[in-house]
Order: sequence, then C-alpha cells, then structure tokens
Amino acid sequence: MKTPVLFFLFLAASTCFSQSANLPLDHWAYSFLPRLEAKGLISSYELRTRPLPRARIALLINQIESNAAKNPQWMTRSDWKLLEQLESDLGDELVSHPRNDKPISPEPHLIHWQEENAVVSFDLLGRQEIRSYRGRQYQPDVLLSETTLGGRLRGRLGNRIGFSALAGNTLTRGENRDPEDENFDPSQGSPVVTSGDNVYRDVAEAYFSWDNPWLRIEAGKDQASWGPFYNGGLAISANSPPADLIRVSLRLKRLKFTYLHSWLRSSLGAKYLAAHRLDVMVMENLFLGVGETVIYGDRALEPSYLNPFMLYHIAEHHLGDRDNNNLFIDLTLTRIRNLSLFAEWYIDDMTTTASWTNYFGNKFGWAIGGLWSDAIGLPNIDFHFSYRKISPYVYSHWDSLNIYTHYDRIIGNQLGPNADNITLEIGNQFGRDFRVLVSADYTRKGHGEANTETRPRTGTQKDFLKGTIQEQRRVGFRIIDQVYRDLYFSIAYWYVDTRNLSFISDNNSYDHQVRLQVDMNY
Repeated sequence: MKTPVLFFLFLAASTCFSQSANLPLDHWAYSFLPRLEAKGLISSYELRTRPLPRARIALLINQIESNAAKNPQWMTRSDWKLLEQLESDLGDELVSHPRNDKPISPEPHLIHWQEENAVVSFDLLGRQEIRSYRGRQYQPDVLLSETTLGGRLRGRLGNRIGFSALAGNTLTRGENRDPEDENFDPSQGSPVVTSGDNVYRDVAEAYFSWDNPWLRIEAGKDQASWGPFYNGGLAISANSPPADLIRVSLRLKRLKFTYLHSWLRSSLGAKYLAAHRLDVMVMENLFLGVGETVIYGDRALEPSYLNPFMLYHIAEHHLGDRDNNNLFIDLTLTRIRNLSLFAEWYIDDMTTTASWTNYFGNKFGWAIGGLWSDAIGLPNIDFHFSYRKISPYVYSHWDSLNIYTHYDRIIGNQLGPNADNITLEIGNQFGRDFRVLVSADYTRKGHGEANTETRPRTGTQKDFLKGTIQEQRRVGFRIIDQVYRDLYFSIAYWYVDTRNLSFISDNNSYDHQVRLQVDMNY
C-alpha cells in the first residue's frame, strides 16, 4: 500500500500552524456544543463532521465567550460551569491561544510530561456496567456485568505531529456463551475471546495528525460521524467500530471539504469505504452539507476513489458499475434563537424514470429533527425530537461484499432498511454535574436486512412495512451524576413494549431494562 506511506512522508516533511488530537466521540461536549449552537453562541460549519480536533473546539470556545460577553443572558449558570470544565479539558490548546488570557485549571492526567517542543499525557480509563433484562423474551432473566479497563495516550511532537492512541479490554460475565464459541469472523462482529465463563472483547484506536490553518491530514485508526444528527445519521455514524483510515480536511472561510478512505473488515475479502463531504456556510445560521460514499472491494486500492475530488458517481460508471455508490444532503437551520432544525436525505439508488414511492430501485433514507434549548423559557431544559424513515433495500447491494457494513454493523443508521422511528427526549442539566434525561421512542421494523434482501422476490415494487411488522415502544429515563471530576455514575431504566417480536404475529413481549454504570477517566 504505497499511498498511505506517501501520506506519512508528507506528514513528516511538513510544518504546521497548530495541531492536536481529536476529541473522542463519546465526550459529553458533543451534546453540549449543539445546545450552544441552538442558542446562537456558535456559528460554524465544524459541528457536522465529527470527531473534531481539540484545537478546533478551542476556537469554538473563543467564539462562545465572545458572543456570551455581548449577550450574557443567553448563558445559564450551568452553561458557564460546563464551559469552564470543557476549557479545562482543552487547557493545552486554549493556553497557547492569543485571544484567551484568563487562567485555566489544567486537565488532570495520570501522567503528564511536557517540554518546549513536546507534550505527552496518559489517562487511565475504566468502566463498570451492570445490565439487567427481564421480560417475556428473556427466559431466564439476563444479568450481565461488564468491566472495562484501558488507557489513552495523547500528545504532540514539535509543531508537526499530533497523535492519540486508545486501548481497552472488556470482560463480560453472565453472557452464557459457549466456552468454545470464540469469534474472529468479521461478518459475526468484532473479535470475541472466551476463557471459561468469561468473555473478552477489546478495542483500539491510534492515529497521527498534521494540521495548519486550512489543511488537516490524519492517518491511523479512528471513528467517524457525519451530519447534523448526533444520535445517528444516515450516511456515516458511530454505529460501526473504528476502522483504519486516511482523513483529510480542507477549511476555507465558508467552506469545509472532508475526505475519508477506510479499510473495512469483511469475511469476503478486501473491502473499502471512500467518502467525501462539502460543508457550506450558506449564511450565518444556515449550513448545507452534500457528499458521496462508495463501498468497493475484491481488488487493490482504486486510484479514482483515492482522489478526494473525484465524483464517485461518474467514477463508478467508468469502473464497470459494480460498486455501492451513495449520495447524501443535509441542512441545519439555526435562524430562530434557541432552536436548531435539521434534515438529511440519503440516496442509495435513484432513477427518475420510475416511481419514487413504489419502485424498488429508488432507495432513500429520510430524517428530520430538532433541538429546542431552554424549551418554553425554562433554563437548562433541552428538547430533542427526530423522525427517520429508511426504505426497503437501503444499504444493501447485489454484490454481498459491497453491503454498507463494517464488521457486522451498518455504517449508516442502526435502524437498517424497511424501518422508521420517532424519538422524543427531554433533558435537564442541574448545575455542572447532574443531568436527568427522559425519553420515549416508537420504532417500526419490516422484513429484510441489508445483508439478506436486495430487491423484491417478484416484480419491481417495494412495499414499505408490508406484512407482519415488529413494533417497539420504549419509555425510560437516565440519571447522570459527576460525583468527582471525570468520575461519572449513571442509572438508566427503560420499559419496552414489543409487538410481533421477530416478525411472529402476536408474539408480544413486555420488558424491563436497567443499566447501572460507573465511568472513570483518571
């Protein structure tokens, strides 16, 4: 693979303006920053391509402080406390920024080493999770204990290279898995190792980055999440595990171009994802995103797909029309203060010569949603709402290698094809440390998965949610308490009402799901 080597040589040979590792996708800032965007304190195209570099979030913080100084009534006391903690988490980036002259308490680390041209830190990560499932579909009741230990190394070398590495291992007890049932088949999911009654799963991320004011290049293993939907977009979401990748971001004043090439895991042979996205700040409160993805494989790296600026729809035709090419467009509107509205349209296949609603070859995904901050004038209350509809056969492909998956997970939305979902969530932030979330959602799921059906068995008509439909209603809550800096305790409960479970008529189940969790970053 000569191309990745060329990228690394470019990394080593160049100089940069500022560099930093990415803020991990599971950081609470990715739910906090959209709240401030809805309030009018952020106007940036950055939030639609995640993860974000820490240095870019530092620039957003400066924008927040500048706007808050003009309109202090837009920030609640809880907002200020959370912003102070985020500033501390990004202390390395903010201290060096000339527009920030106030002292910032340093982010705590287990190990921190710094000299004139290098900074290295190491954090110990841990999680203890207990999950209980009770109901008709769980016979007997399920009680799982998951213990995760790991660490994250992060730093920079001179003004050229930033780096990050994460490694963790999870021990699961109570899974009742056959001691001989280990898994190294990507089509069955991430690797699983057994030892007696213990089940082990591991995860790792590691990448280098190079940065300047208008260009960023990354190479290594990481996740990606694109679009305005932070709980699962249609094109690229955090539903799938980390992948080896090359990522390039080009930033201008009102434009941001992002390119991604990933090495995917499949039991059928070499498999790749190429994707690019253009974010446009149409005006201060209107953002447009357009892009393409393509899955290909069973051959060496394709030069046309390694070209960030090539139109994949045309390239696929010239390469024999054998790959899985998709288009998407999304919008974010923040014109009304305290309200963000967003939408996404995902186009798997399309023809204008047949019915958009009935022809199986018109495969679309739709999503609309919004975030209402300080809803109905109540400070610290956030109201999220969303609706998604994914047509039959979306994410599928006639060549089983080119299904829109990494391991056994869909790269897009976890709903999969032939499904829709409506979600409502209300959150209240009590100070910096205590948060309560109450949510309800309703999901309908029809027959057919991305890896099972690519077209109707007879004829050409697609039938959305035809036949026996599995319906699921969930209501529940989650309470999160930061009992000490970066030490979180949470409890969650859901009541789940499922009708026609596993598509069996009148096979209904009423279940109770409880999760206790302690997270530590030391």
